[in-house]
Amino acid sequence: MAKDDTWLEYDWRLDGAPALFGVELGLYRTAPDASAPYLCYFCCGRDDGSPLTQADLRRVGMLASKAVKATGRPAAGFIQKDGMRQYYFYLCDREQYSRLKELAQGEKRLTCRVGGKREEDWATYFKLLYPDAAKYQTVRNRETIRKMNECGDAISAPRRLNLHLFFRTELLRIQFEEAARQAGYAIGDTEDRSESELPHGVALHRISTLNANEVDTVTIRAIRIAERFGGRLAYWDCAIVPRPTSR
Repeated sequence: MAKDDTWLEYDWRLDGAPALFGVELGLYRTAPDASAPYLCYFCCGRDDGSPLTQADLRRVGMLASKAVKATGRPAAGFIQKDGMRQYYFYLCDREQYSRLKELAQGEKRLTCRVGGKREEDWATYFKLLYPDAAKYQTVRNRETIRKMNECGDAISAPRRLNLHLFFRTELLRIQFEEAARQAGYAIGDTEDRSESELPHGVALHRISTLNANEVDTVTIRAIRIAERFGGRLAYWDCAIVPRPTSR
């Protein structure tokens, strides 16, 4: 399925297992759409449940494009996990649903299933597919790591990550610091952004490599703690550790 600038894919976990998520961000501003109250899924996988190959994924993408064309509705997103990829559509009527079923029944190479329910509030889109601050941070993490790798950083080398978080009041920042300390973060200097709605900041420190999963763990936990106090992670940084030069 063709992707545009409003399509985002990110790694996350579902039911404790790694999963790949895709979401159409462009739907957010007009969602929920009262004219499309039916959530339908279009699920594709292999008969034996084995992982999807690259050829399979191209096939699934082609089927998703056909589903978009058949229904006249964009895919709201997908989740790929355990040898299957499941697309989500918000449809207007039973006729569009029937077209999805016909497409699934006509597929010979992969096993395809279609199902759905009425979901006027688009809860699946907002609560499962659309990235919150922690989910979107994983995308930002990978972009930062990619840039540092291009600069010659030794990604696997441990170093101190500096997380810069901000809060509405000094009291909330102090309460956060205690919770972060109990979670194993070192508390650094306070920071000030007087022109911001969250002016009271603090730097947290944690030793980590730049392995994406490790950075995700460090940042996501800090974000979840900060959310309890109305705070937000602005960014993280660290020193570059140069890769050894070969002789």
